[in-house]
Amino acid sequence: MFKILKAGKDVIIDEGFWAKSQRDDIKKKVSEVGAKPILYYVECPVEKMRERVVTRSKLPPEDSFEISGEMFDSYLKYWQPPEEDEEFILAK
Repeated sequence: MFKILKAGKDVIIDEGFWAKSQRDDIKKKVSEVGAKPILYYVECPVEKMRERVVTRSKLPPEDSFEISGEMFDSYLKYWQPPEEDEEFILAK
């Protein structure tokens, strides 16, 4: 990925980046290779996220694993939405 960025090409990183520290880290690494990091925050109600995750888990893709409603609820406590001081583009 960083070789592609160094070559001046655009890269999309499809990742959750649940914690501010994770977002800060990737933005720093992208900037270090001379690229401009752009964060898109896709806002979705928690109940809709839970519904989608549980539904997807009934037939999970090969590269993922089952997440029950209880697991989703326990993971959610680690979610840190982007803060005002973080630059991001909001998508609803």
